[in-house]
Amino acid sequence: MNKTKIAVFFGGKISQHLVLVKKAAKKLGVSLDLISYNKICFDTDRRDILIRPNFAGESRIKQFDDYRDVNDYDVLFFRTTGKHWEEVDLILNRINPSKSPLDRGDFKKPIIVDPLVEHGKPSMACKAWQMLALTAAGIEVPKTTYGSLWYLYEQMAKPFPDPSLDRAGRKFDFPIIIKGSGGDRGTRVFKADNLEQLEKLVRDLRKSETEEGRRYMLQEFIPNDGDFRVLVLGEKVLGVMKRSSQSVAEFKNNYSVGGKVEVADLPEEVKKIAVKAAKVCGLAVAGVDVAFRDFDLKKPVIWEVNKGPQFKGFMKATGIDVPAEIVKFLVSLKK
Repeated sequence: MNKTKIAVFFGGKISQHLVLVKKAAKKLGVSLDLISYNKICFDTDRRDILIRPNFAGESRIKQFDDYRDVNDYDVLFFRTTGKHWEEVDLILNRINPSKSPLDRGDFKKPIIVDPLVEHGKPSMACKAWQMLALTAAGIEVPKTTYGSLWYLYEQMAKPFPDPSLDRAGRKFDFPIIIKGSGGDRGTRVFKADNLEQLEKLVRDLRKSETEEGRRYMLQEFIPNDGDFRVLVLGEKVLGVMKRSSQSVAEFKNNYSVGGKVEVADLPEEVKKIAVKAAKVCGLAVAGVDVAFRDFDLKKPVIWEVNKGPQFKGFMKATGIDVPAEIVKFLVSLKK
């Protein structure tokens, strides 16, 4: 049995994807625990960040000896972070004595996946930050404007400039995309074909902006007959699938909204861009979404880089055992 101990942190209920990762680890003889953020706790007398054990009906109190220390693991994989950055930060403080008052001299720093988690900046998990970081790294992304919803509306309400003018007025025309900076799996991506549709969309989304603090971006619409999901593990491209919408009424290609998936390949230079994009975004396990301008494979555009990508559709398309590959990758980090 492999001696590497892996902890996979998640929020909410255990997903089917996590169950598959756990089964793959068991099959490979790897010690891997799925740990809900609800199990994270501490006690000021001990200064430990602990993992609460599973109770029998949560009815009896265990002794501290029954608890696990996050520092007991070799690799910590933060599959999701979402609303749990407080717990993430507590874990990081326990394992990083240079930043923490919690060190007791028993320091053994586990390997953290993904790198962006170690930086402890929630903004780095947002799509808006990605657009700036990728652009700064020389990677092509859709033309993007960020700001309040009404600001985005005002940008499109400007008269379209004379092409001879130097970047005056609007930067692009309808149709346009409104994308949530913190969205995933296509859940907060919208299309507006004209100013009237955009105004209605802005009014509908305003509550989420003002009451929930959600932020949005305005992006150019790139016509396509599908996009590509590149699954990246560290420096390696595990595989590529093509996604394409099966409805004229649906502009999104995501498998989760009914898109068709099929195995595909991309030129090596495009796959290298995908690996670079994941690294720029601080992700070691990433789903990189690639589109192309002008319906060819010569002008790649990185739509976004996804942390903790879903892989059900990817496995269906490629036949690759993604859970097993993820476990093998996590073990390799210790080596």
